[in-house]
Amino acid sequence: MSEQSTKVCLLTGASGTIGYAIAQALKASSSPSTNINWHIILIGRRPPPPPITDVDGKPPAVLPYDAFLKAEMTSESSVSSILSSHFESLQSSTDASVQSLNRLDLLINCAGCSLGNEPILDVSADTFKTVMEVNLIVPFILSKWAMSKMAETPAGGRIINIGSIAGESPRLHSIPYTTSKYALGGLTRALSIEGRNLAQTTKSNSAGDGVVAVCQINPGNVRSAIMSAEEAARREKEEGFVEPGDIAKYVAMVASLPNETNVLESTVMPTRQPLVGRG
Repeated sequence: MSEQSTKVCLLTGASGTIGYAIAQALKASSSPSTNINWHIILIGRRPPPPPITDVDGKPPAVLPYDAFLKAEMTSESSVSSILSSHFESLQSSTDASVQSLNRLDLLINCAGCSLGNEPILDVSADTFKTVMEVNLIVPFILSKWAMSKMAETPAGGRIINIGSIAGESPRLHSIPYTTSKYALGGLTRALSIEGRNLAQTTKSNSAGDGVVAVCQINPGNVRSAIMSAEEAARREKEEGFVEPGDIAKYVAMVASLPNETNVLESTVMPTRQPLVGRG
């Protein structure tokens, strides 16, 4: 059996249900059978809260991540400073196993927000801007930094953006959120071209023939705390829900692919959700 390889993942949005489930799924996929051991770094404004992490009202024995970095996510200077300091500290360690973590194999952009879910006449430009900053500018900032870091190793890396089915089929009164997810699809495709020309796009001699595979996974209906009880009941009856854990398992599967293989865009949705067809 070949030696297990430690890979480093940077994950945003783990204070939410889907992001935390992704961290759990990646850790669960770490095993000798996969030859991958995921070292997971969370970055965000706050770590996962007890309502997300606790099991049966009690803290878990082991959390599904190895480090948490606090940053002002919409500030490029804050994100870059925090990440650079973290990886420089790994490089300067006298422990070879710690030094080996000075790499980045996977970035998962899962942080997001949904505001302004009301008629356009009631949506302010400030609300629209806030949603665009969180759902689009933050993935841009992280992806830019990640590509530079991934170019330091010949293997390159992978970026997974968590989009939404709203980027293909909007709901009424969802202009800020829908616009941000459509734009994220454009960012994903543009980044995928940058990633397959890694040495040129990062101006790096270290990249060699390495590539960064960039893809987007679009969840359909997922239960969330921001959804009203009435809306949740309606969707359950008419469309169904997909569990966060099922989305997370799919993300972990994509993450395990070689960087030379990409799933550019995919949708994980309830079978009954009416994305296509007229009924």
